[in-house]
Amino acid sequence: RHDVSELGSFPRHGGMQIPVHLIRRLSPDSLSITEFTSESDLRIAEKLQSHPLLGEGAPGGGRLSLGREFHMRDDSYLFRTAAARGRLPMYEGKMIHHFTHLFGAPRYWVDEEEGRRALLRGEADTGRPLPYRSYRLAFRRIARSTDERTMISTVLPRGCFTSESLTVASPTGLNSAQALVLTGILNSFVLDYLIRQRVSANLNMFFVYQLPAPRLTADDPVFGHMARRAARLVCTTPEFDDLAAEVGLGSHASGATDPEERARLRVEMDAGVAHLYGLTETEFAHILSTFPLVPRATKDATLTAYRALAPHPDDETVARMIADGEGPRVEFKEAAAWNRHTGVRDGNMKTQLVREVAGLLNAEGGSVLIGVADDGTVVGIAGDVLAADPGKPTPDGYELFLRNTLRDALGADVLARVEIRLHPVHGVKVCRITVPAAPRPVYVNGELHVRTGNQTRRFTAAEAVAYIATRFP
Repeated sequence: RHDVSELGSFPRHGGMQIPVHLIRRLSPDSLSITEFTSESDLRIAEKLQSHPLLGEGAPGGGRLSLGREFHMRDDSYLFRTAAARGRLPMYEGKMIHHFTHLFGAPRYWVDEEEGRRALLRGEADTGRPLPYRSYRLAFRRIARSTDERTMISTVLPRGCFTSESLTVASPTGLNSAQALVLTGILNSFVLDYLIRQRVSANLNMFFVYQLPAPRLTADDPVFGHMARRAARLVCTTPEFDDLAAEVGLGSHASGATDPEERARLRVEMDAGVAHLYGLTETEFAHILSTFPLVPRATKDATLTAYRALAPHPDDETVARMIADGEGPRVEFKEAAAWNRHTGVRDGNMKTQLVREVAGLLNAEGGSVLIGVADDGTVVGIAGDVLAADPGKPTPDGYELFLRNTLRDALGADVLARVEIRLHPVHGVKVCRITVPAAPRPVYVNGELHVRTGNQTRRFTAAEAVAYIATRFP
């Protein structure tokens, strides 16, 4: 307050009530008070703080452990200005940006043996792997709240050192897939919004420890969904082939290098993170409004993606179908193109899908749910979308792939009766193909397939004749 006359009515007018428990939660170490600018910010903060802090341990999620390596002044004796055999690049903050390590070229290299000795700080070198040989999450230390974005994070390739302008996460606290998922959360508008309320010019690691974040595990379906999307953004060079394979992408060839594709993936991840935090559309729109330098088109696209993930009237129906298991009118399929067990595109998946749809057409109709394993585990269709049409790995491209597959195999008249829709279930997308009972027999390469009980069976010639006589008189 700057006007003395206001003190007479303060805090009855112009004041804001902040619960003590929220102050403790927002700043457990120092109890510093966040300067909220509106009641909306206060309500959003209370909702976000329901998640565990990154510096806390959580079941299955480990504990984030941050640190720094070399100091530009104190360790300058290690730095070389040219690459050479046995030297590793040293990454600085200005070399990275959101989901990329290619924002700038290295200025310095460090002899690996000298670097190891410096990191061991006098400890005997037993040859054990040190963190620089792992994939590591990293974020810029210099981060102004007045810039377009404040948090800038990515995953670094193996075999590099870092300066103090980067804070890196220990691989003992996060495995590679967890690092990808956390990178997606850190780079989101939601986490950035929280950081901007606390940071002026230096992103201290203790600020990050006090950030609330959904703690996902590999058993959570949304974990793989986020890891693969982040991997497509990060894994764009051969150094990341092992990481890409670890999360089911195959290699860096599946990475996204087209600017429009990268922008779409980031928008979808931002929308997904907002749903993970349980934000309403109004709350998320308010968060986006606090980024004045972000282009309007980006914020509009992000909000559109948020709406696309919002519940549909049939979402609960699909969730109940999955919970009830397979039956005469419900079939689960893990994928239509991607075999997650072999890690390659598999034409047999498409053939099996066509037979399942034909089986329902020739019986009483029903639904094929893609992205659900036989035991009811929801695996999602993220990998399938990528494999179905690598040239257009989008929901629209995936639906077109399914429609073309069914039209080519079963006919355009049959396709016109089939409905294809994507539904969010447990944070990932499941595709439901709604199939009506057909008015006439539908054949696959001259064969009749019929859904009987919990499976689809190919009828023999004699069985087909008898069945058609009673089913299609």
